[in-house]
Amino acid sequence: MNRVLEDVIHRHAANTDRITAENTLGYVVSDNTTGNVAATSFDNTSAQGIVKHMNGILVGIVQSAVRDLDPTNKLCYLRVQTRKFEYLVAPEELFTITVLQ
Repeated sequence: MNRVLEDVIHRHAANTDRITAENTLGYVVSDNTTGNVAATSFDNTSAQGIVKHMNGILVGIVQSAVRDLDPTNKLCYLRVQTRKFEYLVAPEELFTITVLQ
């Protein structure tokens, strides 16, 4: 795992605890350089699926659509609501955070 990413996760441990204590199912932090799961509250198989589909496919498509509309703009936050869950995705330069509610 990226050392910078480890430092970010360690510095924001209180926020992570608050997220998991509230009305959430869990969270996934993925490393953008390798596509691996850096931290999660899910089992590894579920976390890999979330990273593959949400962070790998959907976020890339939405980032491309935002850049098509305005080349100087970038995606800061993505909220996807389904019948069962709500996905909150925050893509950063080195990592992507996904929270399920």
